[in-house]
Amino acid sequence: MSIKTAQTLVSEAMHEIKTISTDDAHKLFEENNCNLIDIRETTELELTGIIENSINIPRGHIEFQFDPNSGYVDYT
Repeated sequence: MSIKTAQTLVSEAMHEIKTISTDDAHKLFEENNCNLIDIRETTELELTGIIENSINIPRGHIEFQFDPNSGYVDYT
């Protein structure tokens, strides 16, 4: 088994996801057509403040939050 580099993992992920502009994201958010997930760490939020009506899931926790078998799932 070979170990993939971070660059390879990111490249593969970019083929699987759709990216949108910040303007498009803002429009979807304003129209209440999406959920905005703030991936900043708690210390960053304390320094810069929260984004109103967003859900905070630090980047290092995303996979655990969306894996129903992880024991960390909290869809509230």
